[in-house]
Amino acid sequence: MTSYNELWNQVLHAIQESHYFKDDIFHTWIENKTSLFNIDNQTAYVSFKTMITHQLLSQENNKQLFESTLSELYGEDLSIQYFDYKEANQLMPSIQVQKKTEEIAQSSLNPDYTFENFVQGYCNQEAYAACLSCCTQIKHTFNPIMIYGNSGLGKTHLLHAIGNYLKKERPEVKVFYAYSGQLVTILLDAMKTKNVYGNTVEQVKEQLSNYDYFLIDDVQNLKQSSSQEVFFTVYNQLIARNAQIVMTSDMHPNELSGLQNRLISRFSSGLITNISKPEFDTSKAILRKKLEGNEESILIQDNVLDYLASKFSDDVRNLEGSLNKLIFNATIENPEVIDLDFAQRILMKEPVIINQDELTMKQIKKAVVNFYGFTYKDLEGKSRQKNIMNARQVFVYLSRELLHKAYVAIGQELGNRDHTTILSSYERARQKMENDKAFSMAVDKVKATLKQ
Repeated sequence: MTSYNELWNQVLHAIQESHYFKDDIFHTWIENKTSLFNIDNQTAYVSFKTMITHQLLSQENNKQLFESTLSELYGEDLSIQYFDYKEANQLMPSIQVQKKTEEIAQSSLNPDYTFENFVQGYCNQEAYAACLSCCTQIKHTFNPIMIYGNSGLGKTHLLHAIGNYLKKERPEVKVFYAYSGQLVTILLDAMKTKNVYGNTVEQVKEQLSNYDYFLIDDVQNLKQSSSQEVFFTVYNQLIARNAQIVMTSDMHPNELSGLQNRLISRFSSGLITNISKPEFDTSKAILRKKLEGNEESILIQDNVLDYLASKFSDDVRNLEGSLNKLIFNATIENPEVIDLDFAQRILMKEPVIINQDELTMKQIKKAVVNFYGFTYKDLEGKSRQKNIMNARQVFVYLSRELLHKAYVAIGQELGNRDHTTILSSYERARQKMENDKAFSMAVDKVKATLKQ
C-alpha cells in the first residue's frame, strides 16, 4: 500500500511536470511546505506551513488541480481540507506519530554505506558475513543478529549496508532503520496520546511490526522502561512474522544495564557477533580504499599509510580523519609527495594520535602484580588463593572504573576468562569497596601508583 508521503510526492511530481506553477513559486512555497497526513471518508487532510502556501492552495483553480490529481492517483474522488501544520498536530496526534515513524524509515539510510565499500578483515568478517547473509534469506536462520563493539568501528555502516542492499536488490521488502533515540521518541510520543486518543500505541505497534527488516542502532540507549514495554511487544510480533531484526550495541547484551532481563534474554537468543578495532593490515586496507581512484592526484608514500595504520586504528573514523587532514594540508602546502616527515609534522598537533602514556589495562595489570608481588601467570591462571583472587578483582574493578572497558575485553586480558566471570568479579569488588577496608585501601594504593 502506498504511504501518504509517497502518494503526496507523486501528486507534487505530477503537478510540477505539468508546469502549471512557475518553478520558483513551486519550489519555494509548495514543494517543501505541504504534506498529506490523512485520508478519511473521501476527505484528504493536507497541512501547510505558511500563509502564502495556504493562499496558493486555496485558490479555486489550484485547489481543483490538486484534488483532481490526488483523486486520479488515489483511485477515488477526494476533496481536500487544508490545516495549518501546528493545528494538524493538535487535531490528529496519532496520525502525526505514525507519519513521523514512516518518515524516519524512508529517510534514514546513508547511500554511501554499502557492502561494496566496507573493508573486511579479521576484526569484522563474522559481522560482515552475518549481515550480508541475512539479506538473501527468506527464512532467517539467526534472529536477532546483535553486533557489538566500540564506537567508530563500522557497526552503523553494516546496518545501512543491509538497508541499501535490500532497497536495490529486493525493493519489495519493507525496511525500518532507526537510531535507538529515534525509536524511543516514536514510542513515547505514541504513549503520550494514548489516554486521549486511545489506540495510538496499538497503531504504532502494528505499523512497526509490519516491516520485514528491523534495524536498530545503539540499542543500549533504549533505557526508558515505559518504552521497553511497547518495544517488547513489537519485538515479539516481528519474530513471529519471521521479520529479520538486526541491532548494534557498544557492549555485549549480557553487559547492558537499564534494559529488562526478558529483552536481554531475547537479544541473546540469536547470533551475537563482535567488531573489534582493525588490525594493522585492515587499517591499511581502509586507507587504500579511501584513496581508491585518486592515486594519481594524491601522491602518498606507503610508509605514511603504515604510520597512520599503527597510530589511529582504535577508531575507523579517526583513521579516515587523519588521512583527510593530510590531504587537506597537502592542498595548502602543495608538497611533491606526502612523506613521513610531512605526516608527522601535520599530525603531531592532533589529539587523536594515541598517547603512549595513556592508561591501559596492561599498565593496570603491571601495577597490580607489582603491588601484590605476583607474576602475570599467577594473575591470569586458575589459582583460587584468596590474595590472587583479590588481585584479580582489583584489576577488574580498576579496568571498569578507570577505563570503562567491556567485560569481554577485561576477560581477554585476564587469561581469556568468560565475560560472566568478569561481571561476577566486578560485582564482588564493588561490594568489597563498601564493606572491606583492606580491599578498598589496596585499590587506592594501586590507583596511586598509576598516577606516578
